[in-house]
Order: sequence, then structure tokens, then C-alpha cells
Amino acid sequence: MSILVRSITPDDARSALEVHHAAVLITAAKDYAPEIIEQWAPMPVSAGAISRFNANAENEVRFVAEVDGEVVGFAAIVPSNEELRACYVSPKAAGKGVGKALVVELERAAKQEGLAILRLNSSLTAHPFYEAMGYQTESRGEHVLGSGQRMSCIHMTKKLTR
Repeated sequence: MSILVRSITPDDARSALEVHHAAVLITAAKDYAPEIIEQWAPMPVSAGAISRFNANAENEVRFVAEVDGEVVGFAAIVPSNEELRACYVSPKAAGKGVGKALVVELERAAKQEGLAILRLNSSLTAHPFYEAMGYQTESRGEHVLGSGQRMSCIHMTKKLTR
């Protein structure tokens, strides 16, 4: 399987949001209550959600991963916060190296932005993945979703080598 990681375009917004929703609704649902899942990935993907995504209010650096021309992963960093904001993989592509390819590209982009560290609020679901990618657990905590809903998370960091 050949994975292509590239910068996101406005035309990718719906696909990226659909990957996010599928990853949350299917993969993360085993670790979180239904009310959290509902707020984390509200369905359906609306025109308003696509518009807000494309506005990119926090100047995220974003990538998608494609397999055979289909978007199967989405990831983003927020350089101003030294934050790894998102890494979502379609359940049908999980465990096939897509997440790793995205994080490697995020870290490359972070270094290019001059960052020496990345911080993230990992979901309980993704914690083992980030540990395998070299991220260190700092503490357990809460992440506040855009709706105000709080969800358990694990604060993690990784020092980036030049």
C-alpha cells in the first residue's frame, strides 16, 4: 500500500472532516461516553463545518494522507502553540502506517516552522500510538471541545531533533 502525504487543499475539507468523524465515531467510541462522541464529531458534515474548517482561524498547518487517490487520514499542527492538534485515520486504513506517515510529516513541518517541541492532548484511544511515536506522557487531564464539553485526555510532549 502506497501512502501519499500532502498539504491539504480547500477541496479536501469534506473528506478530512469525514475521516475525523469516522475515526471518532468508530475507533474512539470504545473509550468515551456517547455524549462526548456526539460533541467531538457532530454529524452530518455540514456546509457550515466545511466553511469553518477552510477558514482555518488558528493558522493550522494541515496535511492529508491518500491511498489510491482516496483521503484516508488528516493531521494538523498549530505552530503558534507548539501543538499537534489532530491526527485522524479512517478506520479502514488503521494500523497500516497512515498515522505514522502523517505524524512524521507534521514533525518535519514543525521543525521547518522552527519548533523544538510539540505538545498534544491525546485521546485515551490514541495514547499508545503517540507513545510508540516517541511522545512522553506528562499528565492526565481534560480537553475542552469546541462545544464546551470536557473529555479525558493525556497531555504529551515530544522534543524534536534537528
